[in-house]
Amino acid sequence: MIYVGNIEEYCNLETYNPKCWKNEVIVIDEAIYGRPHVGKCITSDDVYSEIADNPLYLGCSANVLHLLDSKCSGRQQCQVYIPDAELERTKPCLKDLKMFLEVRHHCVEGRVL
Repeated sequence: MIYVGNIEEYCNLETYNPKCWKNEVIVIDEAIYGRPHVGKCITSDDVYSEIADNPLYLGCSANVLHLLDSKCSGRQQCQVYIPDAELERTKPCLKDLKMFLEVRHHCVEGRVL
């Protein structure tokens, strides 16, 4: 049976560090980078009503599945420190805003690539 976990948020200065058992490898299911919504990393106290409607301030994000795949999929473990230079180059939001990573992965039986 394959367990697919919940999507988790990794805030600025946190590290996404998935690990699988010895006979398993990581498969990234979903990866979003930016400021898509209020949550763990961006609280309602951080959002001022006059700028909350600006999609470059809140609600901005990029699908970074291909980047997380290249960093983590097929490996037993990986580390992605936020902010990450490759993720930052996607520029989904206004410059200088702190963004976060949302990611969901699971482990499957297999050999490390």
